[in-house]
Amino acid sequence: MMKNRAGLLALLVLAIATILMVFFVMPRISDDGKDKAQTTTASGDAAKTPAPEPAKPAGDLAAASEKMGRLKADAEKATQALVSLFADGKVPAAEAYAGAKAEVEKALSALATLDIPDALEAGVKETMTAARGNAEKALTLLRTLPSDPAAAATAIGKVIDALAGKPDTAPEAPAPQAAAPAATEQPAAANAPATGPIIPRFDVLRVEPDGSAVIAGNAEPGSKLAIVDGDTVIFETEVGISGDFAVILDKPLSPGDHSLELRVTGKDGKVVTSEEVATISIPENGNGNLLAMVTRPGEASRVITAPETVNQADKKARVPSEAAPATQTAEAPPATAAPQDAAATQQPTEAAKPAPAPEVQVSAVEIEGDRIFVAGTAAPGSAVRASADDTLIGAATADNTGHFVIEGTIALAVGDHTIRAELLDADGRVLVRASVPFNRPEGHQVAVVAQSKAPEAGQQAAMVPLDRATFETMRGSVGKAFGILQGLFADGKKPAAEELAAARSATEIALQSLIDYRLGAGVDSDYAQFVTQTAARARNALEALKALSADADSVRDGLPKIAELINAVLEPLPAAAVAEAQPPAEKAEAQAEPAAQPQAAAPAAQPAQAPTETAADAPKTIEQAPLTESKNTVIIRRGDTLWQISRRVYGLGVRYTTIYLANANKISNPDLIEPGQVFQVPHDALPNAEELHRKRLQGETID
Repeated sequence: MMKNRAGLLALLVLAIATILMVFFVMPRISDDGKDKAQTTTASGDAAKTPAPEPAKPAGDLAAASEKMGRLKADAEKATQALVSLFADGKVPAAEAYAGAKAEVEKALSALATLDIPDALEAGVKETMTAARGNAEKALTLLRTLPSDPAAAATAIGKVIDALAGKPDTAPEAPAPQAAAPAATEQPAAANAPATGPIIPRFDVLRVEPDGSAVIAGNAEPGSKLAIVDGDTVIFETEVGISGDFAVILDKPLSPGDHSLELRVTGKDGKVVTSEEVATISIPENGNGNLLAMVTRPGEASRVITAPETVNQADKKARVPSEAAPATQTAEAPPATAAPQDAAATQQPTEAAKPAPAPEVQVSAVEIEGDRIFVAGTAAPGSAVRASADDTLIGAATADNTGHFVIEGTIALAVGDHTIRAELLDADGRVLVRASVPFNRPEGHQVAVVAQSKAPEAGQQAAMVPLDRATFETMRGSVGKAFGILQGLFADGKKPAAEELAAARSATEIALQSLIDYRLGAGVDSDYAQFVTQTAARARNALEALKALSADADSVRDGLPKIAELINAVLEPLPAAAVAEAQPPAEKAEAQAEPAAQPQAAAPAAQPAQAPTETAADAPKTIEQAPLTESKNTVIIRRGDTLWQISRRVYGLGVRYTTIYLANANKISNPDLIEPGQVFQVPHDALPNAEELHRKRLQGETID
């Protein structure tokens, strides 16, 4: 019985457990499984569903293409502007060429450093990369161009071809010829890409009597620039992508003398120092006697700026640093005939034409002990060699104004001597020779000068080449300064207040210099009218620029209008004015028929031959009147300034106004000085010389 009861109890418990399992536990397990399955399925589906792809930057292609097109157009426009300076065989002034070259370099640099997005399509990216590579090649070639415009004329085409992606078409030398490779080796080396760094330079230097200074220039893009006064770094900044910079010194320069250099540190850590040095003299009391000039070894000093009152004429606030090419008793007639004139004069028909101006002429000779200096005129860019009594003195190249100065060491005894100046062709052969006798006076330091030659009756005096060169230099400075101002806003950038003020001030300085420019005597009417018109346009541009507010947004919005006015200032010289601005020798050359070149085998044309040669193929010899002694004449040498000469002669540089006024009828621009110029220095300084200097600082006319 007891066993049956236990068995029934076990069956009852089993039945209850079965019921619970069937009706309660199993349904719950089933529901949980479904939930888990649904969760797992959802997760799996989510994993299988691909993530939405990020939207491609649709605007990248359009923006990059637009920027590339704009930069490429800017580069092409700048290169064409450079090429136009050489149109019709013309050779521009060195400063105009340098300004245009700087604009091309800035445009090419922007294109060569363009950032190309990686997300662009392969074809588009390849096209843009090729354009950037072409710009890099063109930029490399541009930087190899010589600073002499005449020497650069034939190489500019390679820059354009490189920008257009054209291959180098230079013919290869045939293999069988042994001499041919040597002939092509030199040009290849000459045109090889420059591996050296860009030398920093000064473009604008503006100094106030209190020592405040604005400095603008050009250096290696992306480098670190330091302005160094002696051994002290007084300012540091980063150079932008264009290479242009404009700064205002944080602390004014202290009273006294300063010597500033530009020192840049490239990305590779290499340090490069400027060849130019800015020499500044700050007055003790701030009332004047200020000098600011830039010198470079082997070149004439440039008095860039001196102090000025606010909005006063900049040019009249500068220390003048140049006298005219000659004095009343030492005038050197303009002589810019091309070397071909030497051959043209051998034609029988030349006898019936008026004799052209000499192709080479000696203006003066200065002797200091055993050192001798020969100054003269020749065609710009010509190679000239000088000798004394058939003993070689030295050689030089005539500058862009047609002047040269040759120096050497020769012991000349007191008595009669003969100086010869020879114009040479590319092969070193003599094209024409000038021979002039003189009597060496007694004394350690003496000078003899050429006698002046008045124009023939009814003949209008030709424009002195220095006038045009100076004017084009000043116009080039306007373009360069405005280019710096425009570059501050490139690619939508907003410049700092100091940068903007410096670049704006530089442009105002350049425009004011044009407004105040004075032509020398005897300039033709068409050219004088063009200069007057340009000055009026410069005034319009200056007034428009000064009318803009000081903030960056106002200047940016006003730049298009200013650019139009600046373009008018830089308008090319009209053909009529070009013709009248040419010296007589150039006009004679243009009107003459092409003459036969001298025969290659002309042994009589050796440099040391006496001027009495009469062979048909001998070079023409110009017999000048004897040089005469002058106790108050100096030849401007490399690095000279009126301030320095005044300090040497009168004890104080501020008395330079004495020299300035003594040569006022010959001075076309007192802000420049060139080696080879000859002018008069009065024995005594004017009693009011310092007062005259202060008047010039205040913009007053002195006479």
